[in-house]
Amino acid sequence: MRENDRPGYPRTARVVAVDRGDPSLHMHRFEVRTDDIEPNTLLSEHPTEQEALDAKHRYEDPTLED
Repeated sequence: MRENDRPGYPRTARVVAVDRGDPSLHMHRFEVRTDDIEPNTLLSEHPTEQEALDAKHRYEDPTLED
């Protein structure tokens, strides 16, 4: 790991749709996951796919590095 414990670039993430609760209620959450830190690391969870895609973009964008 780098000094600030963040993986270097390029970073990759994926959005995974997850069913929560009773399957008949169709309650979905969208997780952003990566293998950059450890295999299948959960980065964040979102109520909509668009929010998850936005978070994925922010994670992968090297111009946003601190």
